[in-house]
Formats: sequence, C-alpha cells, structure tokens
Amino acid sequence: MKARFFAALAALLAMGAWAGGGVVAQQHPADTAPFETIQIRSNVYVIFGGGANVTVHAGEDGLILVDAGSAAAADRVLAAVKAISTRPIRFIISTSADPDHVGGNDALAKAGKAVNPDGFSEEDRATVLAHENVLLRMSGNEATFPSGTWPTETFTARQRSMYLNDDAVQVLRAIGAHSDGDTIVHFRRADVIATGDVLDLRTFPVIDPERGGSIQGELAALNRLLELVVPAMPLVLKPGRTLVVPGHGPIADYAEVVEYRDMVTIVTDNIADLVKKGMTIEQVKQANPTAGYRARWGRESGPWTTDMFVEAVYTGLKNGPPAKS
Repeated sequence: MKARFFAALAALLAMGAWAGGGVVAQQHPADTAPFETIQIRSNVYVIFGGGANVTVHAGEDGLILVDAGSAAAADRVLAAVKAISTRPIRFIISTSADPDHVGGNDALAKAGKAVNPDGFSEEDRATVLAHENVLLRMSGNEATFPSGTWPTETFTARQRSMYLNDDAVQVLRAIGAHSDGDTIVHFRRADVIATGDVLDLRTFPVIDPERGGSIQGELAALNRLLELVVPAMPLVLKPGRTLVVPGHGPIADYAEVVEYRDMVTIVTDNIADLVKKGMTIEQVKQANPTAGYRARWGRESGPWTTDMFVEAVYTGLKNGPPAKS
C-alpha cells in the first residue's frame, strides 16, 4: 500500500518517541572490503564497499535494488548500478532504517522511474519500498533523515510479493530481529536472498532493543531464513545452491547460515541458563557465555562488542521480546 504519510506523521506527533538513527543503528564492524561489483547470478550483482551491501536484480523491466548504501557513497553506488544496466531503477527495497542502508535512497531513486499495476509510470523516481516501521523511524520527530530518503510505499503484512524481470520477488518481514523494520528479500528464480542486518557472518548479531530488536526475533528470522535457503545438491536434483547476501560482509550459503544459527542458539541457551540462576548482567559477562565462539565472532572494542551482544541477549531474555507491530 502507498505510504500513508499524513496519517503516519500524525501518529508520530502523538507518540513523539520515534528516533531515526537508533543507538546501534550503524554498529556493525567497519567494512574493509574494497568498493567493487561482483556478479553472483546471470542477472544479480552485489555492490560492496558503499556502506551496506547493495544487491542489484537486473532485467528487461528494469532494476530492483535491495538497500542503497550510505549517503556518502551514493554517487559511486549509482555509477556502479549504471555500469550494470542502463535500464531504470524501478524499486529500492530498504531492509531497515539504518543510515548505511538508506542514505543513498534519494540519489538512486532520482535515477529511476516507478512502476505501478497499470504499467510503467513516467514519475521520475523509483519506488522506495520498506516495512511501515522504517518510514516511522525515518520520519519521526527526532529523525534526521531527509524526506527524499523516506519510503514511498510501505507494507505491514507478513510478506509483499511482486513479479518483475521474469522473477517472483518476495519481500518478507523479519520484525524484531535487528530492529522493528527488518526485511528479507527473496528472488525466487534467481535463488538469491538478501537479508539486511538480520545476518552478518563477521560478528555476533547486532541487536538494537531500543529500536525493537530482540534475540527472540533474531533467532526466528534465522530459522525463517533457513526455511528459504536450499543447500547444495547433486545436479540431477537442483543445480547450484541458494546464495545469501548479508547486510554486510561476504556472501553465504546454507551451511554457513546453519553454523551461524546454531552458534546464536547455543550462546542464547548459555545465557538463558545463567539468567535462570538469577545472575546479574555483570555476573553473566564474567561467566563468559560466548566461550568457544568469542575468538571468531566476538570483538573486545569497536562499535559492536561481545559484551554489547551479551547485554542485548540478557535484556531480551529478562524482559521478553518487544510487542509485535
């Protein structure tokens, strides 16, 4: 449905509590990958190094982008998109309200033309699609996002489906994982899934309780992701395998997502046992519930540390998941 700007903004004025960036909105480890475009399917590309990973689905109907990178990298991302195809950008799907995912929305949308049920529009902007909570976060009283970056179309249902470039595209809500606006995008024929910040194989999950994120939602999202991902099989059964594009970091496959989900489950169970014993957060940290995984996924300094992850899990287990929106 079209983003109901006036109704949404009126609600925001009444609530007065929505913020744009969030406390951990950009607290992923710094991307060290060079700026580059990699083709992962015949018509699917990933642009690395421009903030969040940007997935580009290209075809005769135009381009679908999953995320737009940061505002600072918008010109470079746009140039990379144009190098992939000269056809217009039709949709930009924002997987969250994080600045490194939506900062480039305005510049990239201006390079596109919207599509509607009656055919291709002459409107000189691509549609920016996101869960309604993303719009609320970006347009709130304390938000700092320019209006040109806001979603122009939102959804609240379990999924939003479209058909473009001879491919079925499922936009799936994963609410309450990283934040309250998380979205996973599944290109079914291409067999590619873009996860946004639900998945980052470089670190423990980045969970933002102040923006509706929770460990319960994160685990639910990872389990849902595994329902969609097809493992490598013999050619006679299914050629290739599902490719998973995280919000940051390298591309993954089924085995890597399983390993990551299992790690998160085990660490969460460890913390849950300590919570049941009545331990305080400081006692839980001292007990080192991430032992065995800390060396690979943990960080002792920087924007998202192991202690911050443990605190987010502890908070979620003590308080329960946030109410579903």
